[in-house]
Amino acid sequence: MRVKFRVSIYKDGKKLKKADLVGKRDPLSIGLRYILEFKYLESTKWLMLSEDSYEKYFLLGLINKALGQDHQAKEFFQEAEKHPPKTSYTFQIEHPQSSSL
Repeated sequence: MRVKFRVSIYKDGKKLKKADLVGKRDPLSIGLRYILEFKYLESTKWLMLSEDSYEKYFLLGLINKALGQDHQAKEFFQEAEKHPPKTSYTFQIEHPQSSSL
């Protein structure tokens, strides 16, 4: 599946890797781990199971935006604004570098 960009996750300024989330069993952490594996559809399932929070809806918005679902992304971003953050995670968009051969 082609995506417009990748989502990076940071905690306290450190870019997280899959190994940083191994062993965590809550739905948000599992969803974050799938994002780091670029399995956005599987991540969506776990995020939908997680507790309502800014992170949940913002990530759902980013995933939908990356998959080209702009209308759904906008709705998730609007919902994110209604909820307070529950973690210290931050998110960043990474655009693929074009390779010149």
